[in-house]
Amino acid sequence: MSTLKLGSLLIRTLAKPVATSIKTQAKQHPTFREFCINVAQQSHKLEMTLKMKFLGYKKEVIRPLNDARAIESGANFLSESFVFSVAATIIIAESWRSHSSAKHRRNYVDDALENLESQTVTLKEALEAVQKAHSTTEQQLKQIEEDNAHLRKLLDEILSVSLGLRHHTEYDRQPSVITLPGLSQEN
Repeated sequence: MSTLKLGSLLIRTLAKPVATSIKTQAKQHPTFREFCINVAQQSHKLEMTLKMKFLGYKKEVIRPLNDARAIESGANFLSESFVFSVAATIIIAESWRSHSSAKHRRNYVDDALENLESQTVTLKEALEAVQKAHSTTEQQLKQIEEDNAHLRKLLDEILSVSLGLRHHTEYDRQPSVITLPGLSQEN
């Protein structure tokens, strides 16, 4: 950015000697002198016409400038036009550069937002999958805890009965007599 501004300052500085060169060339070359005289006469005519219209004077015949004054005025007009065109070109180029930079930045931000949105959707889907897996795992854990509690009760009862600390609830009842067919109870 600073190199661009430094470059534009350099171009404007170089434009001033070119404008001075235009003035000296207008005095030395006959074809360029005629061109400067024509430019000066036309600009003088336009300037005087506009002044008369804005100031409310009647339209009168406009006297042309003498050659020496026309050469000087035309050379000044051309040199100022050159400096102005260089400055306008620099301003337009800077405006275009900043516009393209802003457009590039907007495109970058839009792409970044689009990427973030797609990542957000992906993360939401992954979160939902993890929540479902977590819910399933919790249900399985509850079932395992219930089974563990039931097995603990059975194990406690088996140990108590095997160590003789208490009687098994099944043995507290009177055993029923089982008769097999063909066998008598008297045998």
